[in-house]
Amino acid sequence: MKSLIKLLIWSGLLGAIAWGCVDNFQVNITTSKGYLLVEGTLTDLNEPQYISIFRTPEDTQFKSSDFTSSINLDRQKAVPVTQAQVKLIVNNKDEIAMQETLAGYYYLPSSFKAKVGNTYQLWFKTTDGITYESSIESMSPVADIKEMREEFNQVGIKRSLTSSERIATNDIYIDFDDIPNSKNFYRWRWVNWEIQRVCETCRQGRYYIYEDETGETGGCYRDLTLQSNDLFDYYCGNRCWDIFYSPDINILADVYTDGQPQKNRLVAQIPLRQSNPTLVSVQQMSLSPNAFRYLKLLQDQSINTGTLADTPPAPIRGNIKNSKNEEELVLGYFSASSVSEKRLMMNRRNTTGGSLNGLFAFFNNRLPLLEDASNERPDIPLGICKNSLTRTSIPPFGWR
Repeated sequence: MKSLIKLLIWSGLLGAIAWGCVDNFQVNITTSKGYLLVEGTLTDLNEPQYISIFRTPEDTQFKSSDFTSSINLDRQKAVPVTQAQVKLIVNNKDEIAMQETLAGYYYLPSSFKAKVGNTYQLWFKTTDGITYESSIESMSPVADIKEMREEFNQVGIKRSLTSSERIATNDIYIDFDDIPNSKNFYRWRWVNWEIQRVCETCRQGRYYIYEDETGETGGCYRDLTLQSNDLFDYYCGNRCWDIFYSPDINILADVYTDGQPQKNRLVAQIPLRQSNPTLVSVQQMSLSPNAFRYLKLLQDQSINTGTLADTPPAPIRGNIKNSKNEEELVLGYFSASSVSEKRLMMNRRNTTGGSLNGLFAFFNNRLPLLEDASNERPDIPLGICKNSLTRTSIPPFGWR
């Protein structure tokens, strides 16, 4: 039961970094109960601001993921909470309605940008009339990133928790000056854009382009003349990038380093999935004391030293609660962070072992299988790069 409780707290959240001789848990557990999962971090970056609300179905499987010890829910199996009334309360008085743009994702107006010194609280009501609210989160200032540099690491990271195979990485280090005479809490995360050449895979089917209410789109249609294991892959008809997000918790409190320069902080290890040039956004974020405490507890519980002194897993509540039933366990955390961001376009000329345009093969362990033209189908369509949280046809800012 303790392992189950621990798993529920971790689900959908980022995993923790393992240090020294510490072993990560490897977990594959099925739960019998569904839980509400709420996630969102407001920032002062000029980018879309949103929160997500999902519900885990009963008998959901949570498992350790690649590259990290995090125990994640497969979002394709999660159920988005749709048609909720969602609003952001600013400075305990101003209310801003949030609109559901994608199922389960609620966005603030495009003109919104959080500000240092303001307080923010999330409130929402589901279609069954239950209301939820977060604690009030304040946005603290953050020190600027002064310098950033990259080194190729042939040893890199494990391909997965259960594998001895390793993947080379581009390691990114930063320098910054801690803000003196104040308690500062930091978090680092990264976003990585990689060129993707294959936009669609059809199993026992073929790809077609068609029009719907949103315009031109495409999809797979079943073809019973094909075998059940027949696959066709379709190259992208336009430029396309896959988007990857940092999987680890990387945090710091300046308790022992107040006001001191910080040098050579490792903030990202980007797997060498292919040898193509790639863009990375490194973000140095401020945290409220409560947000730091929550992430630190998650970090501490996600590692196991293998000794009798290990602390048994215990429930860790986030900052979302049912307004009338505080006993309900709601997963996730709502926070606000000021961000210092630097972007780095890496040409990867200093790397070895990567394959050009190898992103598809990296994840599928095979080369693309293309559909051949025929008399019945002389023109094979190219796939459409469909914009989502993990894919975009819009050149990311800083791409060269």
